[in-house]
Amino acid sequence: MPDFSSKQFVIVHGYMASPEAHWFPWLKARLEQAGAAVQVPALPFSQNPDPQLWAETLETVLPHLNERTVLIGHSLGCVTLLRHVLSRPEGETLGGYVLVSGFDQPLQTLPQLDAFTASPLDYADLQRRAAFRASVFSDNDQIVAPQLSRALAAALETTTLEVPGGGHFLGREGYEQFPALLDLLRQA
Repeated sequence: MPDFSSKQFVIVHGYMASPEAHWFPWLKARLEQAGAAVQVPALPFSQNPDPQLWAETLETVLPHLNERTVLIGHSLGCVTLLRHVLSRPEGETLGGYVLVSGFDQPLQTLPQLDAFTASPLDYADLQRRAAFRASVFSDNDQIVAPQLSRALAAALETTTLEVPGGGHFLGREGYEQFPALLDLLRQA
């Protein structure tokens, strides 16, 4: 296990999730065992999320970014964390970010989330702000179409990890642990 004692990780959950869902508790525990500071904030009303409330919560949890900061988003948490990065003062950078089943386009099956993707992201700025950028997605995600995750990865020029048969990386799909993601974070 690498030494993460100089790192601060923030895991940003998605729609209908919580800090206790899926692989989040396992990853938090593993990173903490390696010396990292880890937060998994509970974003309000995850059953009926509001982009402004989620932005305000991240601003409270993470008022400053620095080279020690690595953000990990899952699904709706990805566009949320990317908007947070863009909200920081120009020139403020971070150690990196990892997008798991990320998207920044409307999801046809979940129009209630359209407010999160209503305005375009500044991809060039997001690239400038973090040297380590990675995307993890699967070839059979039924919630976020793989082509949406691939398009976001290409726009941000991230390292990519495509997991065959990974679905949406939910606990009910067998993702109570996520060793491949932990391995990827060793590069951060």
